[in-house]
Amino acid sequence: MEYSTLLLEKVGEIMVLKLNLPDALNPMTQEMSLEFRQAIEQIGGDPEIKGLILTGSGQAFSAGGNLKEMKYRTEAPPFRHKEEVRQFYRKFLSIRNLKIPTIAAVNGYAIGAGACLLLACDIRIASEKAKFGFTFVKIGMHPGMAATYLLPRIVGTAKAYELLATGDIIDAVEAYRIGMVSKVVKAEELMPTALELVKKIASMPMVAVKTMKESIYINFEEANIEVALDREAAHQALTFTTGDIKEGIAATIEKRKAKYSDNI
Repeated sequence: MEYSTLLLEKVGEIMVLKLNLPDALNPMTQEMSLEFRQAIEQIGGDPEIKGLILTGSGQAFSAGGNLKEMKYRTEAPPFRHKEEVRQFYRKFLSIRNLKIPTIAAVNGYAIGAGACLLLACDIRIASEKAKFGFTFVKIGMHPGMAATYLLPRIVGTAKAYELLATGDIIDAVEAYRIGMVSKVVKAEELMPTALELVKKIASMPMVAVKTMKESIYINFEEANIEVALDREAAHQALTFTTGDIKEGIAATIEKRKAKYSDNI
């Protein structure tokens, strides 16, 4: 499928999804939101795809919301604005519905909603040129795109409050220090590093990988150890029905590399 605001490139079993309005620093427009959800549905419906890398074309990951569209919303009644914004954000946050591993490869500026979008990915890797800013407050706007939900869970409540309340822009080194990104690499190493990591995860038994991802996020939200133990037991029982666990045990005993084949 062809998109006007996105680029999709399949690299073996990995899909690379690029926000592709580089001349305007990849603003998150209404059109992009519609195409983004379609792309996520396309990716999620392809059983051959075992991992996703999200990045931006050109010099930015995303400069965030489209200011012209936001100006229009200042004239809209609050009840209509609320529903429009809710649906807009949900389309981008649909990336959280994917069972496969998702990595944000942050190539440049990630501002406002653009910074929030990368938080919705499982792992974040940054170019040393990357900049991050949750700048909603600087235009008198309450944070959106689940910023108040995702950011505290990644960097802690106090740091999230500081970033959201000041709108300060931080560099990749600071983003790494506070745990927002897992790695900082040279610009030319960004995509190779992201591909290497997602391929490493995708080479693992996918039943275990996908059910583990589900458990991590549900447990994170429920924060109940008994519920976590029940879910882990259920998912472990599922993995014990796969051929991959037999292969993994046998390969470990025989001191050889395992050859996994199961998928869900």
